[in-house]
Amino acid sequence: MSELHILSGPGQDTAGFISSVLPKGPFRRIVIKPNWVKHQEHPDFPIAALVTNSGLIEQTIEACLHCYSELEKITICDVPLQTCDWALLKQQTGLDALIKKYDERTKPVIRFLDLRRERWVLRDGFMELSSDEPGDPLGYAEVIVDEQSQLEEISRNASSFRVSDYDPQETVSQHCKGRHRYLIARTILEADLCINMPKMKTHQKTGITGALKNLVGINGSKAHLVHHQLGFPSQGGDEFPENASRLFYYQARLREQLQKRSKLLFRLGKAGWETIKKMRKIRTVGTRENLAGNFYIGSGSWYGNDSIWRMVYDLNLILVQAAVTGGRLEGAPQRTVFSLMDGLTGGEGNGPLQPLAVTTNLLMASTNPFLVDFGMSKLMGFDWRKIRLLSNYQRYSDKRFLDFSPDQFRVHLNGAIHENGLAAIPVAHRFIPAPSWKDHIELSPAS
Repeated sequence: MSELHILSGPGQDTAGFISSVLPKGPFRRIVIKPNWVKHQEHPDFPIAALVTNSGLIEQTIEACLHCYSELEKITICDVPLQTCDWALLKQQTGLDALIKKYDERTKPVIRFLDLRRERWVLRDGFMELSSDEPGDPLGYAEVIVDEQSQLEEISRNASSFRVSDYDPQETVSQHCKGRHRYLIARTILEADLCINMPKMKTHQKTGITGALKNLVGINGSKAHLVHHQLGFPSQGGDEFPENASRLFYYQARLREQLQKRSKLLFRLGKAGWETIKKMRKIRTVGTRENLAGNFYIGSGSWYGNDSIWRMVYDLNLILVQAAVTGGRLEGAPQRTVFSLMDGLTGGEGNGPLQPLAVTTNLLMASTNPFLVDFGMSKLMGFDWRKIRLLSNYQRYSDKRFLDFSPDQFRVHLNGAIHENGLAAIPVAHRFIPAPSWKDHIELSPAS
């Protein structure tokens, strides 16, 4: 039976907890995959709620050094957003000091990598390609999922697959009927143990972001990652809810045509959009005061998104089954995957990029990412049955991860063992959901 370990409360023995829950070795090449989505841009959305805690990363590195005697390499890496300022993120999180601490170590080698294939600089909302030399030093492997992809079921609509601010032609070329491909960093595939370290946050498109969603950061090109389908449900899409303003639709089409193409036209369009937003009091910055207002909803950022959970399931299958050299899935585990969730400071509201900080003092760990996310949803006061990322769990292709039901799995809660799954897990804090999920995701007050 799958097991979930939870450490709750301040002053707990974090280092001891990590050492006790790590999977048994031997392992020679370890990847630690945190959430380094973006640098802090606004004081209301602090770095502590935005990305994985660097102190927790350090404790995990030290636990690996203690537990695995045959280690050759530990790589801490992620694929941040294309406009993330990597230098600033390292400064804000204290990663600079951590990198310096381990830089001279040779046995095992410990390295910190930004795995983005491309970096872009945001200037007045317009994206310009950076001259930096980023990327995985080992390169990238095309992993073929094809008919095994969860996206295949909706591929009749493949021409409308989109990722905001990325080339739609590249997305559609990788995802169509019978063809679904991802570009995975070889550093990830080389590992025999991957420690997935997500951040406990709400998410505009998936409701929550935890162990499952964090694997978006193993893919080198975000254009390969289907986030939504164009249009409204009545048009066969899931980009906007049916009651959203048609103004949002036209703004999205104009942005898609101009972003990264014409700086002049983009800035003219942006100026017009800013004027309209001001006139109609449309809000896009998720401060606590703004969340209850007329908030912009687009790009699949609502509870009816039927696309992104499918892509997330594909990536979780890839991480376990893709061979070291890439190519097709092997059908059997190629590496051990272990999830250690950072809930020391959680993020509520308009996550994942505008999280309002919540001090929760939580850690969760499991070899089953579904259990981490089921447990997280309960701790956040959300109903898993209303989150497609979780409610579709029985459709996941690798049945080895489905040896549980939400009401029957083993929970180790501060050392005490419970067999009744979610019933054993308390609501730690009733998180404010993303604006487009409000009144659609919360557990009842009696739960």
